[in-house]
Amino acid sequence: MELKLEKMVLLGGLTAADLFDSLNIVLITWLLMIFLPQWRWTPTLTLVTPILQSLLYALGIFSMILFPQDPDAAQLDFFSLEGVVTGFSNHNIVFVGWVHYFVSDALVGRMVLLDSLSRNASTKFHIFGVVPSLFFCCMLGPVGFGLYMILRSIFLP
Repeated sequence: MELKLEKMVLLGGLTAADLFDSLNIVLITWLLMIFLPQWRWTPTLTLVTPILQSLLYALGIFSMILFPQDPDAAQLDFFSLEGVVTGFSNHNIVFVGWVHYFVSDALVGRMVLLDSLSRNASTKFHIFGVVPSLFFCCMLGPVGFGLYMILRSIFLP
């Protein structure tokens, strides 16, 4: 498949392909939540990558709105399935959508961790309840959140 790569002006003229690998920095957030949940800096440091990626998201969106590369491209229409599918044929839109997922999933995972800590979850619960929930938050977003809410209601009243 041939990629239609447009430069994003507010991101230094970089393309989605140029920036894609940089998204893996979010792994720092996930690793901190899994392996250092009670470290005093974890709550703060787990915000760093979502903040950086939120900035990347905003600059990407504003680049597409303020400096469109293809004036004939279809406008993104969030009010119909056809409009969303058409919009996601643009690689930059797919990229910023992916950033959106990364940020949202990391923040939901962070909420899961902080909630478990505020409820004084045991190390055993962290290993067998929080870590699987974080895995599913990372991979399947709402599934991880739902799993945690079920486990929390049973084991962390």
